Amino acid sequence: MKSIVTLNDIEHMKDALRASLPGVKSSHRVEALARGLGWTTNASMRAALAAAPTGTAPDEGAFRDYLRQHSFDAPGGTLLRAFAKAGLRRAMDLAPELSGFGYRAARNRSETAEEAEARFLENRAEMLGKHGVEEFIRAAEFLSKFGRRKSMNRKHTSYGLKHDAEREAGDYVANGMLIAAALALGFAAERTHAGSPNAYFNISLKAAA
Repeated sequence: MKSIVTLNDIEHMKDALRASLPGVKSSHRVEALARGLGWTTNASMRAALAAAPTGTAPDEGAFRDYLRQHSFDAPGGTLLRAFAKAGLRRAMDLAPELSGFGYRAARNRSETAEEAEARFLENRAEMLGKHGVEEFIRAAEFLSKFGRRKSMNRKHTSYGLKHDAEREAGDYVANGMLIAAALALGFAAERTHAGSPNAYFNISLKAAA
């Protein structure tokens, strides 16, 4: 799963690794992170990202190899989950009206405005939970196969694409997680129409070169 990475993403990844690998020294976590993202040192990674965001993909093997060289280890998928969660946070910042169901839609008539807001915020928080991150990864791996075009592709919506991602992965992907993955991967998104939870993307459904 290749995605754009920023310095802010690195801070989010460090937070995630601190939580998942509390027994690993901080210096070893950040150096392993740098190796896992394709740099030779933490310093070179930070210097490169200070100049410009960079597209990269997590290399679980390189990450774990560095830790093992320093008498530590990590469960498989540790780096991927940290990488995905950072991309998900960035997508959520880009789309504050996004929750797991998609863009915020009109509230149910049976709800008060306060109840609708509480429900939206709860659904949004759930995006960063274990299941939300797993759905994000499935969506991102599916979307990573496709390229971008200059204009929006109005033949395919996020809701349709999320079903395609589910068929490929053999597991559930929420509409909002598909939209979040698209944003994290650098696709442009817009609502299909006012009040809709669904999105169009500038996606070419031909495989990316």
